Amino acid sequence: MTEQERLKAEIEATRAELAETADALATRLDVKAQANLKVHAAGEKIGDRYATLRASAPPPVQKAIVRAEHAAQPVVAKAAEDKRRTLLVVAGTVAVVAVMRRIRRRRNGRPRS
Repeated sequence: MTEQERLKAEIEATRAELAETADALATRLDVKAQANLKVHAAGEKIGDRYATLRASAPPPVQKAIVRAEHAAQPVVAKAAEDKRRTLLVVAGTVAVVAVMRRIRRRRNGRPRS
């Protein structure tokens, strides 16, 4: 291999590395995509936590949750069409989970954190 061919091969390798690095940076700098990933992950985590708390709630609380979920079904259906309403439903769910957690802690005699 001549010196010129070796240099051309190095240049091509460097170009390929730069393209790969640029793609990686573009992915990391895509704020909207990163935010969507974090929102999705948080939604899954909240859903899992909600299911756990719901299953461990006392029967009267479980009945109240079932009634609230039943009453919320039309709102949830509409929220699928309206992102702002979806955010409100998620915020409401988080609030319900927080209240359930506080009630559970008080019943178990644990201090608040």
